[in-house]
Amino acid sequence: MNERANLVVIGGGLAGLSLATRLARGGYRGRVVIIEPREEYTDDRSWSFWTRADQALPVAAARHWSHWRFSRYGGDPVTHSAQGWRYSYVRSSDLYREALAVIQAQPNFKLVTGTRAGAVEHHDGAVSVVTGAATFSAPFVIDTRPPAAARFSDSTLFQCFAGRELRFGPACLDDRQVELMTDMRSDALGFVFSYVLPLSPTRALVEATRFSTRPLGQAQLSADLDQMLASRGWSDAQVMRTEAAVLPMGLPAPDASVPIPGVVQAGMGAGALRAASGFGFVRIQAWAERCARELLQGRPPVGHPAEPKLQGWMDRVFLRALANNPERSPEFFLRLAASVPGEAFVRFMSDRGGWRDHARIIAALPPWPFLQALHASSLRPGPST
Repeated sequence: MNERANLVVIGGGLAGLSLATRLARGGYRGRVVIIEPREEYTDDRSWSFWTRADQALPVAAARHWSHWRFSRYGGDPVTHSAQGWRYSYVRSSDLYREALAVIQAQPNFKLVTGTRAGAVEHHDGAVSVVTGAATFSAPFVIDTRPPAAARFSDSTLFQCFAGRELRFGPACLDDRQVELMTDMRSDALGFVFSYVLPLSPTRALVEATRFSTRPLGQAQLSADLDQMLASRGWSDAQVMRTEAAVLPMGLPAPDASVPIPGVVQAGMGAGALRAASGFGFVRIQAWAERCARELLQGRPPVGHPAEPKLQGWMDRVFLRALANNPERSPEFFLRLAASVPGEAFVRFMSDRGGWRDHARIIAALPPWPFLQALHASSLRPGPST
């Protein structure tokens, strides 16, 4: 069976749903098909990021914080804030619920769940996407699938984490600030730290996170988390839900040597995750806004933009220094926390850094490990950098 559409979106995750929501709200009249492998949407993840205090979000954030802190294991914390900025937390269940309601209200939008996209081919002026349910054809396809295994495995580092949302009996949390990177230390498996979002005095999302040169299994990460909870006396807290992921840091660029006409890429596989941090929510929203605007004005869709050259180069050097010196990673992050003003740190982390912010980042870090990372020919900046 062959179904025709004006646009096919492969993947109904953050990128696919963000675009589809904007198209539906904008009155897009074409037929849109979204192909998603999961059978149903669950509260399986969350997104946190910095935003301007007056910045509108596509879905209401569950919490905002104006302070965040860093600490070495057993050391005193360094607390950061940035005038006009806040750290925001969006629950996946909130985004999924709102997006699905908007999409399902439009008769020209079709969400096909429990189906994986197979071959994508261009012929006779259209792109066909083969699935187990049907073949969908359209002039344009937006591919938001995750990177192929070979590209994923070639990442410089992997951000691996296991998290649990916990409910405590008596109020025991200071919910005014985030533990962004606390309990930082290194061991045989790499760099590890705690990440705690206090959602209320009695509820928190708690994660054990590692930066590793290889993907780590959930058994190790769960053991890290158990250890952290035990050290804080939190082992008996009620578990409300769990989340876990392995995110590529320094993902190689996609192979565009033989592009398929009419197909553009977006999402993590197109480089939406910031290499040095793993943040991608704000980047994906900016792409979805631009792509929806093009389609609503009758123009072809656009893929996720390429990484700015200077920023991409700095991120690669930083990741290589972390990979080469896992035992010094706590020192690197504490230097950034202690020496870089909060506003400059947030602008850099939010893709809004100028040359002064970049200079502050460089000046805060010890030179030798980064000169060693820079020495690799593949990391030298090009003429435009």
